[in-house]
Amino acid sequence: MQKIEQVDPRRLAFFDEFGSNLGMTRHYARAPSAERACGKVPRNVGVSITLVLGLCLQGVVAPCAFQGPMNGHVFSIYMTEQVLPASPPDGIVVIDNLPAHHAEDVRDALEERGVVVVEDVEDLSALPAQDDAPCIQVWFLPPYSPELSPAEECGSKIKTLIRAKDARATPALIDAMGDAIGQVTPQDAQGWFDHARRDRAPRHRPDVTDRSESAALINGQPQAGPNG
Repeated sequence: MQKIEQVDPRRLAFFDEFGSNLGMTRHYARAPSAERACGKVPRNVGVSITLVLGLCLQGVVAPCAFQGPMNGHVFSIYMTEQVLPASPPDGIVVIDNLPAHHAEDVRDALEERGVVVVEDVEDLSALPAQDDAPCIQVWFLPPYSPELSPAEECGSKIKTLIRAKDARATPALIDAMGDAIGQVTPQDAQGWFDHARRDRAPRHRPDVTDRSESAALINGQPQAGPNG
């Protein structure tokens, strides 16, 4: 994902989705010493509510909640009716590898609207040429790399705030989502973008010589130099 570091971050919007239900509550609580902290969670948590949203440097964009899991049909409608109209002409939408995101319906709908879908951003031949007219692009994250997307940390904050509401009815759960989204600030977004950029930075991987030298130092044995 080094290619993404060459892009003006104001063009980027990272998208993610997560599920909620009526059984969400805090993971931790406080109580006086030697007393239990008690709470109640319904046995029937109802239908799962999926919240999908994007994160740009200014904050949350295009939030949408609906019943049931994400699928290709729903994602296609979401992208064409909410995400694309909210994207700048040269915007880059970054999404993960959920199977629904790779559905043929999604690609067909995007390409019909002139969107360039890039499966591998390191494949330069898949990217538009610099002298081409600006267009919206959709980039996929590498597999198994949630730490590279600032939307993951945004979702964590939102879910924590939703849990604190103890919503036990669907309208209350939707309201809790809206309240949580409203508490995501541009300062939050900037911090999450910076954190994800550090995670994307290449790391030095020691070779065998580095590891042997480190082991020798840990064991208190100085490593002999090239001249003995």
